[in-house]
Amino acid sequence: MHGKKMFSLKKQISRFLLWGLFAVVMVIVVILAFLIQEYQNDSNRKRIDDLSAYAQSLDDSIVQLNDVTGSIYSTNSAFQGLDQYRSSAEKCEYMDTLRNLFKIQVKSNGNLDGMFVYYDNLESFLYYLDDMISFNEKEALRKNGRAVAQSITRNYSQSILAAEQNVYLSIYLKRYTAVIGGLVRLNRGLPGELEKTAAYGIIHEGEFYKTAGQPLELTPAQCEKLTPGRNRIGNTVVYLRELETAELSVVEIIPVSLWLYVHWLHLLLAVFVVLLIFCAIRIYRLVTEQMTDPLEDMTEALQKLQAGEWEVEFSEKNRIEEIDNVQKTVKVLLREIEQYKIRTYEEQLEKQKTQLQYLQLQLAPHFYTNCLKNAYCMLMLGEYGNVEQFLLCLSNHLRYLLQKDLTMVTVRSECEFVRNYIELQKLMTSRGLVCEMAVEETVLGLEIPLLSLQTFVENSVKYARDMGDKTLVIRISVKYRRTEFKDYLDIKVNDNGPGYPKEVIRMLNQEAVSRDSRLGVGVTNLLSRMRIQYGEEVNWFFDNADGAVSEVFLPVRMEEANERIACR
Repeated sequence: MHGKKMFSLKKQISRFLLWGLFAVVMVIVVILAFLIQEYQNDSNRKRIDDLSAYAQSLDDSIVQLNDVTGSIYSTNSAFQGLDQYRSSAEKCEYMDTLRNLFKIQVKSNGNLDGMFVYYDNLESFLYYLDDMISFNEKEALRKNGRAVAQSITRNYSQSILAAEQNVYLSIYLKRYTAVIGGLVRLNRGLPGELEKTAAYGIIHEGEFYKTAGQPLELTPAQCEKLTPGRNRIGNTVVYLRELETAELSVVEIIPVSLWLYVHWLHLLLAVFVVLLIFCAIRIYRLVTEQMTDPLEDMTEALQKLQAGEWEVEFSEKNRIEEIDNVQKTVKVLLREIEQYKIRTYEEQLEKQKTQLQYLQLQLAPHFYTNCLKNAYCMLMLGEYGNVEQFLLCLSNHLRYLLQKDLTMVTVRSECEFVRNYIELQKLMTSRGLVCEMAVEETVLGLEIPLLSLQTFVENSVKYARDMGDKTLVIRISVKYRRTEFKDYLDIKVNDNGPGYPKEVIRMLNQEAVSRDSRLGVGVTNLLSRMRIQYGEEVNWFFDNADGAVSEVFLPVRMEEANERIACR
């Protein structure tokens, strides 16, 4: 189990959604791009094919027109007789022949829309036009045709004639003073289904003539820029196809619009992609807000619990029943754990209290035995005055020690107790003993564990038994130390005695003082009580410097520090 690689649920869901969405969107985009490209290719191909069919139809009509007109021009005797000397009767006969011939050719050749002849130095004319041509168009064609016939200088000529809604191509063959020709409608052959927005037409000698569709135009300058195939001119797309039989080109003009490039199905697919992205975002938000965020919130709460922080709350709200049940269960467990902690803490306090009482009871017999033994010796020696003073000091001493449930005393009380103890020692030993105290005035009201000073003073007296007649000098220093993190009470007791044995110093400077007989009951009990009272915040240091040095750093409670500042 521990060898398995862990992963984040939120990251995995995010990656799955993002990469899944990216893959799906990319596939759809590729398909959409392919479909749009195919649509454009099909549209281009269809338009070019339609123009090719249109051009082919016009080519067939022009070929037929050239064949019929050329045949009459070169082989028909009636046309040739118009240029010879003839009588009126012969001229009428020629006219009847040509009229019947024109009628037959127009009726029999579906691509021809009319034939005509100008004679008598182009002053007279003969026409036959298809019956489908309106009267106004016929008049326009006659008028325009005469003007063109009078302006031609070559034997063969072509001209574009526009008449109302139709556009015609006319050819002219000139023999001396007579001109024969025919015309075909250029609207013929258009695609059966015209683009609704497009315009169709032909280009002749740089001029555009619209044959069908919307009112779109091309200027001569734009016509010169066109090449066969697809062209982009301004806001329009122009498809051009050249004819093979005449200097003409057929064109289709389409205004640029969205529908020129895409079909409505493509837009529908694009809208589907947008909706897919929107749905993925909504799903991602739903998953993160209702599942992964609450799980992360619970994970952070559990990590706080692991770090020892029991005051945790779930900030993320969700509507998923299972997660909500888990949160409620964790809250119930936290309440139970909190109650258990309270009970455990109370039991621990009771246990510590009992342990402190036990340690203090250990001190009592020690003092009782020593004091009674010294009192007995003084009585045996008949020192009754000293016994009286000794018993008074002993009474104060015992009253101080035997106070019920006393674990903490003020520095002032401890100092007075030490002075009383020094007096007891002087009465008991009759040797030189001096105790100097350097205690800051502001720390006298602070509390310290019972016997915090007396234990070290007693220890100095104990190790100074072999000093002979030398006066034992004990110095007590109590100062307030302020640090960046916490304030401490510095208690230092040193003497001019022989000092601690090296092995004892090594054992005393350990964090946890062992119950070794070489250390004595007093010091080990005091350090044990301090460790119970202050935990890891208490520090001590033991050394020899011209005598024993005992120093303890007790943390100052915040309320005591505030009282000290207020006293200042």
